[in-house]
Amino acid sequence: MKKIIALLLTVTLMQNAFSQESDTTSIRAGKKNIVTVPEDNNLTDVRILDDDVVVSVDEENDTVKIKLGKKGITIIESDEGTKVDIIDMEDFERHGWTRKKSRFKGHWAGYELGMNNFLNNDFSLAGTKPENNFLDLNTARSWNANLNFMQYSLPMSSGTGWITGLGFEWNNYYFDGNNSIAKDSTGYIGPVYPPDGITYTKSKLNTTYLTLPILLEFQFGKKKNGFISFGVIGGLKLHSNTKTRYNEGGSKEKAKIKDDLNLSPLRYALTVRTGYKFIKLYANYGMVPLFTKNAGPEVHPFNIGLILFSFN
Repeated sequence: MKKIIALLLTVTLMQNAFSQESDTTSIRAGKKNIVTVPEDNNLTDVRILDDDVVVSVDEENDTVKIKLGKKGITIIESDEGTKVDIIDMEDFERHGWTRKKSRFKGHWAGYELGMNNFLNNDFSLAGTKPENNFLDLNTARSWNANLNFMQYSLPMSSGTGWITGLGFEWNNYYFDGNNSIAKDSTGYIGPVYPPDGITYTKSKLNTTYLTLPILLEFQFGKKKNGFISFGVIGGLKLHSNTKTRYNEGGSKEKAKIKDDLNLSPLRYALTVRTGYKFIKLYANYGMVPLFTKNAGPEVHPFNIGLILFSFN
């Protein structure tokens, strides 16, 4: 007990070298408090790295409390001797500890997997229009994958806040008909069919985008393990190509053509994301058409899927 008190007094004597606010000594690195020492009569606390480590000395009651992350130690000296208790987070309140306030951390960073398709302006599937039949997709084989690798959360309260970040979005649109797509002689996007007698065993459009979200998230539940968020996701096109496979003369052939395909280079999508514990879902609807104006059918991409892993 005396050694701990002596250590705390040594730290307190250093207060003239650091910032002071009334009876509080703080050591900062930039805007972050590294060590904070508030004093109140016979009670002295040393708080390190925003309360990740706390040493509290109550001289009047001969009690020392030490908190290290989610574990704690209470040391009480009395006429009967010294009592040492090791406690878990669940018992902090029973031992008179104040739990560290939860910080808002949103749900963007992670890995997502879902399915793709195209919608007309009336929200019907694009392939249902006769003139757009070549855009009919095999939804079960048209995949959307998102790797959201960077996240920044701006809290408004412990359970509400704004989120932004960065991610990569990969889409493959698997055509259900015996066709691919390309620019025609006028530069307009239309269907491309294989030679007579050839059937595509695989035909798809692939796209890659860099994404940036602006989301407003609300968290619920006693432990804030449920959430719902709304917002927009901006996208910058990085790559696009078509890929076909077919059999000809007993041999397997494939063709991969890289082209911009008149795809919108910049786009944004409305998004809703929700989850509770380990079940998490997302849905995105592209407000900007898939192709640039007057360069292809006016259809909008949408995808829906699961948030498989969260990095928060």
